[in-house]
Amino acid sequence: MPDHTGNDLDLRGLRRGAYVIVGGIACALAAGALVLRAWGPAANTPAHPFQGAAPLLQPAPQPDRVDYFAEKRRVTGSYGWVDRQAGIARIPLDEAMRLLAARGGAASPAGAPAPAPTPGRTPPVLAPGKEAR
Repeated sequence: MPDHTGNDLDLRGLRRGAYVIVGGIACALAAGALVLRAWGPAANTPAHPFQGAAPLLQPAPQPDRVDYFAEKRRVTGSYGWVDRQAGIARIPLDEAMRLLAARGGAASPAGAPAPAPTPGRTPPVLAPGKEAR
């Protein structure tokens, strides 16, 4: 039987093959970069995407925010007409909650229940004051 020491593998050839592969990849990348630089982008490359104007932002929105919430506090804390012709008025929110609690929580007057919709059919959405045909 021949004597095997385990050192009979030639690593020089393996190393040379690895260098050839790595060198080939590096050359291909360099050639591709040079071609792209010389010829520019491909013909099917889309043009620069549309970039519209940036949204106009307020430099300091805090004063407008303060004014907005002050207006909301004024509206929810005062009496006024919502629709004078229809007789719909606005009362302060605190008073409305106090009245609602005093009545026992009924948010609207008890009336006839709405008719049940026909199964499989969505009822139409009507504008206020309009009737279904």
